Amino acid sequence: MISWKLNAEKEMMTYYANLLNDCDVIKIIERGEIINKEEALHVAEFFWKMVEKSNEVQYNNSPIECDFLLEKIINTLMAYFRSAGYEQEWEAFADL
Repeated sequence: MISWKLNAEKEMMTYYANLLNDCDVIKIIERGEIINKEEALHVAEFFWKMVEKSNEVQYNNSPIECDFLLEKIINTLMAYFRSAGYEQEWEAFADL
């Protein structure tokens, strides 16, 4: 299971998934886990799309809160990807 440190991390991911019309990410967030390589790649790619979108639309209209939560989310996702065996999938998008 994805171990969110703060509920606001999950809320922010859901906010941007809705904003970007990404039903797959919403389902993964609700389920709380990634079940295959394709989902891992999708979530990794989504994270970076979310970062880009946050430059246009800041979560709660607060650049400081947005940056703080992005930092928390990247740490949570990196830890999850590593522990779930999807480190290569994360790195496929982290290195772009």
